[in-house]
Amino acid sequence: MRRMVGLAIVVGVAATLLMVPAHSSWASWVSSHCNTNQIADDHVRRLDAQAYAAIAENEGYEWGGGCWNNDNVDDTPGQPDSNGEGPDCSGFTFKTWELKSNGYAGFTWHDKFQDIHGQYSSYDFHAPGSDDPFFKLPDKNRQTTDYMDAFAKAGHVGMLYTSAYPSSGSDYIIEALGDAPGVDVNVETYRFNSDYVGVRREGWTVDCYPNCPPVAASSVRIP
Repeated sequence: MRRMVGLAIVVGVAATLLMVPAHSSWASWVSSHCNTNQIADDHVRRLDAQAYAAIAENEGYEWGGGCWNNDNVDDTPGQPDSNGEGPDCSGFTFKTWELKSNGYAGFTWHDKFQDIHGQYSSYDFHAPGSDDPFFKLPDKNRQTTDYMDAFAKAGHVGMLYTSAYPSSGSDYIIEALGDAPGVDVNVETYRFNSDYVGVRREGWTVDCYPNCPPVAASSVRIP
């Protein structure tokens, strides 16, 4: 009799568990942490973009992703394609450059927790279209590029973190490189690799804005 009662209890518990919805701890990192917050903006300076990108240093990488925090650790290691933490290379550039999700010129500030990748892949950054809000630079000479411009190839894009450089043949690049390395500032030779082209966002606002001297104040935007 006791055995029959025990069996009935086990069956009842199992049935109850089947009817209980999934616990929140089983949800993906994105569904538990990310949002849709963004704000229309009227300018973006290179120094703003640099500061925004720096927050993502040491965070995770997620192919097709676009949401991260700033706790300096990959919260979902070994999960590059499963709604985990972090951007991929093109999504990181999209958010850092404050590009608009409709593809038009202008600026949108994206919360770091906003789960958005944007419509551009590394292939788009490597070969910009005439309607894209970024364009290919004529060359990759140091006199041509500026910090927060990008180097892009078919398959990857990284941003020039600073105009200072560690050696004559390399640069500091902030990039979402992959699941193991995550997001970081790395020493790279993209400038001297023919697979990469130089790319610039349209309409950067000069860094001195809104306190530029009178000579610069008449034209606060640069190509």
